[in-house]
Amino acid sequence: MTHDTARHWDKDRAEAYDKRVREAIPGYDALHVLSCQIVAEATGGKGRALVVGAGTGVECIALAQSCPHLAVVGVDPSKEMLAHAETKVATHGLTQRVRLYPSKVGDLPKFEPFDAATVLLVMHFLKDDGAKQALLEEVSAHLKPGAPLVLADLFGSWDDPWQQQLRNWWRHLQLAAGIPEDEVEKGFRHIDRDIHPLREERLAELLTGAGFGPPAPYFRALCFGGWVARKL
Repeated sequence: MTHDTARHWDKDRAEAYDKRVREAIPGYDALHVLSCQIVAEATGGKGRALVVGAGTGVECIALAQSCPHLAVVGVDPSKEMLAHAETKVATHGLTQRVRLYPSKVGDLPKFEPFDAATVLLVMHFLKDDGAKQALLEEVSAHLKPGAPLVLADLFGSWDDPWQQQLRNWWRHLQLAAGIPEDEVEKGFRHIDRDIHPLREERLAELLTGAGFGPPAPYFRALCFGGWVARKL
């Protein structure tokens, strides 16, 4: 069965997401700080940035705050998640610079291309059956030549013994954060059922096919990695 992101992030999950994601994903805040700095340096803190998988708005707000002259467009298929994001954006006084759309990247009109894009913790929800490639191509179609794509995902292969060790440490990290053991195990069942990580070599192939240069790593935390690739 195909994983339905919009259905998966129902109202209850959206409300609990901000707290749980920080407990569950190692280096979550550091990943976002680094990603914002990469966009800030690449754009000079101005222009337009596309956020794919805007979720509850954490990333859009962080980008707008890091770059006071940057306009941010966030897209996400989950209306429930974006409802929380809209409230946060308004609370931070950023409604003039942050626009949120309950849609997929491919549904955005192709007007002025973006100066940068982020796809953080999104692509691993898609199968490598053409869906990952299609998303990267859609993002590429909205970027200026030379614009950076900042991408982060759970990556690797569970067939690798070292990856299994990392997974075990990740389990201990979540337990140490106070997540109940049954919730941790439920999370891993969700990963095995709905998450589709890639090896770095395969990620490079997909990026090349979508018109990007080779990915350069900028973040590592157990099973999670982040890369920057430039649109050619």
